[in-house]
Amino acid sequence: MTVHSGIEVLKARLPGAVIEVSEFHDEVTVTIAKESLVEALRILKQSPSPGYQNLVDLTGVDYIEPEMVTKVVYLLQNPETLERLRLAVMVDRHEKLMTITSLWRGADWYERELFDLFGVEFEGRASTERILMPDDWYGHPLRKDYALTEESVEFKHGVKPKVPSEIIPNVKRIQKS
Repeated sequence: MTVHSGIEVLKARLPGAVIEVSEFHDEVTVTIAKESLVEALRILKQSPSPGYQNLVDLTGVDYIEPEMVTKVVYLLQNPETLERLRLAVMVDRHEKLMTITSLWRGADWYERELFDLFGVEFEGRASTERILMPDDWYGHPLRKDYALTEESVEFKHGVKPKVPSEIIPNVKRIQKS
């Protein structure tokens, strides 16, 4: 089964779930409605068709313009054909997605990483503890609006360092105490 026929199966079995299909350098990304996410992944995983049984990666891309949202991207692979398909869903800040650990147990680690770095929360998870950042860490460092810490640096020859909060728009500054 090809990527495009897999998308057609998804459209037929879950009408209205597919928001957009885009292709760039022979890589296909399907943007899906967040309320249809788990069912869409379940359909795409079914063997032998469509057969995207491997969850290769789960990551995020944060945006602050034109609105503050995070794109959560699921990278799937069909082990028979080695074809890959990306499934993307947009989630607003402080909005939760359903966990997919019932489909792929290994998604647990990915979901914890997404919470740590992007602040994306997953409903139905057994554990919400951090995986990368210290337990008392405040914020999510891969969000575009994450506050930057600014260490004073002394350069040779009178060169003045650039101050991140002064040159990067929409960034807050953390004051050290």
